[in-house]
Amino acid sequence: MLQVLYSRDTREVELSGTREGLLAFGKLLRGKAGSCGLSENQRPFPYERSLSGIVFREDPERAGVSIVTEAQILRIQGGREALDLLADSLEGFASEADASDHCHVDSPTYDYIAPESDPLVIAFMK
Repeated sequence: MLQVLYSRDTREVELSGTREGLLAFGKLLRGKAGSCGLSENQRPFPYERSLSGIVFREDPERAGVSIVTEAQILRIQGGREALDLLADSLEGFASEADASDHCHVDSPTYDYIAPESDPLVIAFMK
């Protein structure tokens, strides 16, 4: 189970889920392309809205990973190595973090994240 919440003011995106959901999404990201539906959150506070899906694809022309919100969809695209690094971050967080933890994955903190990306927070679903 996953959900994505979005703040228009900060452009921050929170990807949250159960341990199993985050691990499964990390494995899914290791493919060439895919999508997944999301659980809707009727009260996304402190974010403004809940997104309805994630679409991702490998783009051999890109070095980094671009994470951008478009309407109700979170679009993720990037080179294979960068997508694998994002998958590693998701799976590492899901495997090792405490239930109250969260992790910021953004540019320039992580050099595999493209500068145009929305700031990403990984968390466990509350």
